Amino acid sequence: MKLRLATPGPTEVPQRLLLAGAREIVHHRSTEMEGLVHEINEGLPPLFGTRQPVYSMVTSGTGAMEAAVANCFSPGDEVLVVSNGYFGERFQAICRGYGLVVHTVASEWGTSARPEDVRAAHGEHPDIRGVLVVYSETSTGALNDVRGIADIFRDTDVVVVVDAISGLLVHPLEMDAWGLDVVLAASHKGFMLPPGLAFVALSDRAWEAVGRGQGPAYYWSFKRFRQFYPMSSSSPAVSLLLGLHESLKMLAEEGLPAFQRRHALLGEAAQRALVALGFSPFIREPHRRSHVITSALAPEGVDTGHLLKTLSTRHGLTMTGGQAHLKGKLIRVGHVGAADALDLVAVLGAVEMALLALGHRFTPGAGVGEVVRTFHEEN
Repeated sequence: MKLRLATPGPTEVPQRLLLAGAREIVHHRSTEMEGLVHEINEGLPPLFGTRQPVYSMVTSGTGAMEAAVANCFSPGDEVLVVSNGYFGERFQAICRGYGLVVHTVASEWGTSARPEDVRAAHGEHPDIRGVLVVYSETSTGALNDVRGIADIFRDTDVVVVVDAISGLLVHPLEMDAWGLDVVLAASHKGFMLPPGLAFVALSDRAWEAVGRGQGPAYYWSFKRFRQFYPMSSSSPAVSLLLGLHESLKMLAEEGLPAFQRRHALLGEAAQRALVALGFSPFIREPHRRSHVITSALAPEGVDTGHLLKTLSTRHGLTMTGGQAHLKGKLIRVGHVGAADALDLVAVLGAVEMALLALGHRFTPGAGVGEVVRTFHEEN
């Protein structure tokens, strides 16, 4: 049975990238590695929309989130965390773990944070040092208006930290033009690589905050990153860097506008397909729907836990469901990275077969047909 991934990360890794990462290991201080890292360091900043260096870290996305908190703030600092899903809550937990005073702008899961609510919270807490927000909240599929939120703080010394771990590449992001101060990303989303690398870019305002910061940091130290740049401050993940080098080539070949258009089509097709099968859209505002995943509430009588188990055991397909209070109710179809129309046809075909096995009634082919129709209309 062939194994397939339809998750928001890790994603399926193209063979081209797997082969690049399977090359013989080269020493991380060798001339060959210096040349490769130089090309990586040139290729990353345009993808972030910045002229600042982008630092590579050996960690998951959560490690990058923690590093941002550890470096930019000190115990006792007040921060504002925008929370409309599981990963916004993770930012809260990390901040509290580092002794920060956390004020929360919370909105219901499945909604997007409103910049006017953030502005109001800043008025109530004028002494905050930072605002932390998730761009694409993969627990729900909601997209936050990080540009609108950052505009609020342009003329302040408040540091805007953005978890763009899944949203980068898939959605437009212009770090410098939008006034973002710390932008975080990771390898196992749009970069189409295995987990293990994270990326961080910092503005001048963020570096001023790092200079003030009194939190504990050594391995996570941004100062050490800058000291050793362009090379790594510690032993890097050589195989992943080899894969990243090839990933940047693939992204350049497709072009970022085409990459983003492909993901928008995948999101539209998945949404239409699930609705045709009796699911209800979880994100109701189309312009606030992430193209990383498509989330939908299951039809009456369908437990998504049973559906996901059937997909895995009968069809070798791994998909994610709802987290926390949405467990058993929500399905999240991941289509980030190298996924294309034919991949989505296979995924929806498996969903249809699993639903039939569970006794759900619908017209077979209804979901797959919507995928075909969406891409046919585009062409």
